[in-house]
Amino acid sequence: MTHSSTASPASEPNDTPGPQRETSPRRGRGIRASALLLIVVAPLLPTLRAAFVYDDTTIIRDNVGLRGWGALARVWIQPYWPSDNGIDALGLYRPLHIALLSSVWNASGGSARWFHIYALGLVALTVLAVWWMLGGAVRPMAAFVAAAWFASHPLHVEAVASVANTSELLMVLCTVGLIHVLREPLRMGEDHDADWRRAVWVGALAAAALLAKESGLLAVPIAGLTAWGWRKSNPTGPPWRVFLSANARAWAAALVGIVAVVLARSVVLGTPVAHASIAAQGLDTLSALERVRAMMSLWPRIAGMILWPTSLSPYYGPTSFPANGTARAIACGVVVASVLAGAAAMARRGDRRPLVAVTWIALTYFPASNLAAPTGQILSDRTLLGATVGVAFAIAWALDRLPRIARVAAMVLCGVVVARAAVVTTRYAVAWTSHRSLWTRMIESEPREHLGYKLLGIDARARGDTARALELLARAFAMAPADGQIRFEYGQLLYQAGRYRAAVAVLEPLSQVGDALAERGFVSLYLDAVGRASGPAEVVKAATRLVHSQSGATAALFLGLADEQLGKPQAAESAFALGLRRSREDSALTAELARLRARGR
Repeated sequence: MTHSSTASPASEPNDTPGPQRETSPRRGRGIRASALLLIVVAPLLPTLRAAFVYDDTTIIRDNVGLRGWGALARVWIQPYWPSDNGIDALGLYRPLHIALLSSVWNASGGSARWFHIYALGLVALTVLAVWWMLGGAVRPMAAFVAAAWFASHPLHVEAVASVANTSELLMVLCTVGLIHVLREPLRMGEDHDADWRRAVWVGALAAAALLAKESGLLAVPIAGLTAWGWRKSNPTGPPWRVFLSANARAWAAALVGIVAVVLARSVVLGTPVAHASIAAQGLDTLSALERVRAMMSLWPRIAGMILWPTSLSPYYGPTSFPANGTARAIACGVVVASVLAGAAAMARRGDRRPLVAVTWIALTYFPASNLAAPTGQILSDRTLLGATVGVAFAIAWALDRLPRIARVAAMVLCGVVVARAAVVTTRYAVAWTSHRSLWTRMIESEPREHLGYKLLGIDARARGDTARALELLARAFAMAPADGQIRFEYGQLLYQAGRYRAAVAVLEPLSQVGDALAERGFVSLYLDAVGRASGPAEVVKAATRLVHSQSGATAALFLGLADEQLGKPQAAESAFALGLRRSREDSALTAELARLRARGR
């Protein structure tokens, strides 16, 4: 017996009399939807009392580009990451995401709570969308349990608590929208206008996915394979060649949408990709082969984060790489190849669902995997959101295939996992409510990484706790002396504590670096520390070396003052004059030169 093309492949026989037949399934869906909303929202409620944390401070709180309703037009010609020169060196362009954030800012007056409400709304919508997808090819209970697993997953906290990361949710929603359009039953002789409407929707959603996040580039192949393969095992289903040809206009429209976004990126950013390397620390010194091997060695850890998350963190650094990386990488490659081969074999026999699950895991993880090119992070919770969708597909499929008794037992086990995940999610959401709690969590999860100590030290300094800040920054500096920001923060704190010789020793290497010398504040701090530690003669030596730098006017000011202290008024006058030739409008140099000349008369 064959099913009609419009029947739900997951529908089950229902012998209930007429009225019950309509109301009972609807009521059941309503109960399940309400339960899913409770499962996803309740553990994340602590985020409603959070301030702007992590990237939210730059992308939202301090981003003047969001302010005013005119921003809804401006965001389309601006890079994602705010910068003084209008250029995003990271190569990021996400105007759809920024336009939505701007709308929330202007509607709420910049309230952090309303941004977190917006994030909760997005994740709730995402959970319902994933549930809808799952229900297209499995029993209702199997779809619900898998969606509940997805809804409670602690990995999603970073994509919700940090509102700047909700672009991950937008990308998934656009992909589900594509699936909805492409999964419409293929009708013989479908009218011309309907086919074009489908194509327009596909083109718009493909562009929207890429405008939300760069990984949206893969939304179309993911959606296409899901629409083709996520159905009950059915020999009469359309072969892939038929499916591709039947949606030819849709693929063409998707290509047009993607090309349009790529061209817009090129115009706004000046290039379709990043201007410079954005490789994370730990990847920047590896060859391509070494990087691939290192990242593949992390796959067991990633699997653990997805299947049984424990010590999640907002940052994973080089110490995450295991010592026996080569052996792990080879073993992981064999396992992944076997899984892919098994999924492909099942697809050839008629059940394409495992292949869909594997595709979601592989293609959503790939852009941030560092396999093709290095990215700005080694590993990140938020970039595994799409992979958890794929695992939800796999869970739904497995539950649908199991015999009744085994299925009930597996569902009970999933219930235990969901309950435990809700607790872990709640605790992790609490950690995201403030910078101090988040940096503390980072240290607890990755004690061998310097970033948590640095950020917590900067936070302690901002709160006026100098002793604690010195302790934390000293540890961070010992772990990562090559980090320029740590060196500057630590040197500045040593200066404020009156430890001038130590401050000079820490800041000295930065005085050889062009980026630091472009900062007049750094040059002032460094030369003043030299003077307090060793006297004017050492200031003359240090400032003479810096008068031709980008902050030469500031160096000339210190040079002139030091010369004057040494009883050399003519040398001081020459130094002030040299500084004014480099910066004619410098009021401090002008005043000092005038004072010195008046004194000479």
